[in-house]
Amino acid sequence: MRGESMRRTGGLSKLNLLGFTLVIGVAVVVAACSSHKSSTTPSSADKLGDVHGDPGISKAANDQILNAAAQVTAQVSQADLVARGRQLFFSTSVAKAGESCGTCHINGGGVNAQVGTIHHPTKAGDFTGPRDPIQLWGVGRTAPYLWDGKTATLEQQTTNVILNFFKAGSTQPATTTASQMAAVVAYMRTLEPPRTAFDNGQLSPLAKQGQALFEGKDGCATCHSGPNFTDNRVHVVGVPTITSKDTDPGNPGVPGAFNTPSLRDVKDTAPYMHNGKFATLKEVLGFYDNNKTVGTPPIPGPDRDAIIAYLESL
Repeated sequence: MRGESMRRTGGLSKLNLLGFTLVIGVAVVVAACSSHKSSTTPSSADKLGDVHGDPGISKAANDQILNAAAQVTAQVSQADLVARGRQLFFSTSVAKAGESCGTCHINGGGVNAQVGTIHHPTKAGDFTGPRDPIQLWGVGRTAPYLWDGKTATLEQQTTNVILNFFKAGSTQPATTTASQMAAVVAYMRTLEPPRTAFDNGQLSPLAKQGQALFEGKDGCATCHSGPNFTDNRVHVVGVPTITSKDTDPGNPGVPGAFNTPSLRDVKDTAPYMHNGKFATLKEVLGFYDNNKTVGTPPIPGPDRDAIIAYLESL
């Protein structure tokens, strides 16, 4: 699906800025991926294809949308944008296949691991392999976007999804796309993780041990740092493929590198890694045990238990 036929319009009037007439749900980071699902069993995400990619419009058309959305953001109240964005996020009336952002991203920022896996290839020349969902808690602070980290801004990623995933996305006026994007982005920037024992300063003794290991000798905080537990970079860690035929290349500029996801609410975002290779946090810690690619030291069983207790508190 392509957006070359998107109708060009002139400048935005105030009426247009306030006229959010379409109620559309968009899965900005659509589809949950489970390594335990058969790639031969199509999910709703598989039927829709990967909606995250380049929609194929010209740079001029893309810039028109981004510039118009900036005008919307500047001229419409934040409260109105957020309210309308939430409505768009959870609507199932106009998006393809009756899905919405909330179909995959429960409560706004969480993930529904039962919805379906995106199994690539989804088009000619695409790679082979699954992609796991990424939670949206604190998404406004976790650029770049997608597992390969190739999209620099939330505005651009949301634009891409609207053009790919909305029923009228490839044919509607640029002003409509801009208004939708500005509202959905405003709402997503409000998505803060649920308060946890970590936030409330109520870590268990075991979780405190795990925090010391996480931030200290085991080196987890080297990449998972800051309030969102991500360094906003891509890294090569050597995650095993699901099958011998998988060819996911990762980041275009750093072959084999994938985006560092936030660890907030990580206990509820299984399976883990870009391809959903690991079903549990215990498996993830086993992968990082004496990982030569990453440079992590041996992580004996008691240390793993402590780090898991800490992760489950985030």
